[in-house]
Amino acid sequence: MLVFPWPLSPLKPNVKSHWATKAKAVKEYKEACFYLTKEQQLPKKEYTELHLIFTPPSKRHYDLDNLLASMKAGLDGMCLALKIDDKCFKKITIEKTTEVGGMVKVILG
Repeated sequence: MLVFPWPLSPLKPNVKSHWATKAKAVKEYKEACFYLTKEQQLPKKEYTELHLIFTPPSKRHYDLDNLLASMKAGLDGMCLALKIDDKCFKKITIEKTTEVGGMVKVILG
């Protein structure tokens, strides 16, 4: 299981920000998830399932589809570290906890 930080605000699809602000956030989050994945030294293999467990930083309401969209840069960084293409995932499940924590747990199968 991988644990990533909560996606940065400019990565959320409903947030209107300057393109440079978003580009910087994409780069930072992608790199963070890349290095967090590398640290785990997961084996390179054919992963077909992806399970995301979102633990929000507050009790605010978050839509699951927006949470998945906000993870694009992070998932790209993870896949780059694992040297896999994200099209290999045949099943993606998304879950949101009622706990507060500000993290995303990623389980590959």
